[in-house]
Amino acid sequence: MKLLREPLVHFMLIGAAIYLLYGAFAEPMPEADDKTIVVTAGEVEWMRTAWQKRWNRPPTAVEFDGLMQQYIRETVLYREALTMGLNKHDQVIRRRLAQKLEFLAKDLVALTPPGEEDLHSYFEEHKQRYQQPALYTFTQVFIDPDKRGDATLDDAQKIKAELIARGDDIGDAGALGDSFMLQNYYPQKDQTEIQKQFGSGFTESLVVLSPGQWHGPVLSGYGVHLVYVQAVSEPPPPVFADVRERVEQEWKSDKSEELNEQFYESLREQYSVVIEEPLKADDDSTQGNEAPANKESLAVLQDMPR
Repeated sequence: MKLLREPLVHFMLIGAAIYLLYGAFAEPMPEADDKTIVVTAGEVEWMRTAWQKRWNRPPTAVEFDGLMQQYIRETVLYREALTMGLNKHDQVIRRRLAQKLEFLAKDLVALTPPGEEDLHSYFEEHKQRYQQPALYTFTQVFIDPDKRGDATLDDAQKIKAELIARGDDIGDAGALGDSFMLQNYYPQKDQTEIQKQFGSGFTESLVVLSPGQWHGPVLSGYGVHLVYVQAVSEPPPPVFADVRERVEQEWKSDKSEELNEQFYESLREQYSVVIEEPLKADDDSTQGNEAPANKESLAVLQDMPR
């Protein structure tokens, strides 16, 4: 059972499956004079099955003839395109074929279901991912620099002193400041929610403030704020049983990506990469003339190591 978890075994299975599928379904490259199109029994069945899945009924004779004619039309145009070399140097085709191989490899990776030990280890390794965020309850008073100009910071200190003198009576604190598009009181907000409202700079300042007292000035993209943090609610550490389903899904996703990347690396090791770099023509000898198309001017071959 443990052997089935080894990446090498997965690679061998994937490689074998891909070549079996290629041998079973791949259409041979047509010769230049090959004008015969063979619609195999497997392809006929595939067309019928695809229609059945889409329309929940088999195709009529007329509908099936339409499917067949469309398949023949595509095959004729496909072969002629290959003959003309239209598949070469086409980034869209290259990218699509590469994606299809990646999808095929991913589908063939039948991951062995993780054991409880695997999931517990994954949970401990990524525990922070499952930690609920701290929640902040705070009040802010806005001082508008556009309205107060050079007196903004001095006014902020005066308002702050008055707020401190009020003690716990901060229910109408916002009335001491300037009008603002956002609210004054925010209960139980996490950092992401606060950042959406006030920006990252304000949020970074707020999360380090001590609760139970007025702080400021705290800057945001809007201007200047005085901030009173009423409470910070720190959630308990995550419990495996509460997030087990999510842990299993993310374990499978991460393991699949890991195996696919290792599969690519195993393929990549079989290739050496050569990059051709055109030589710069000598300014004196080629001025006013085109660079000669000979072997010396064509390229420098560079073997690029992994």
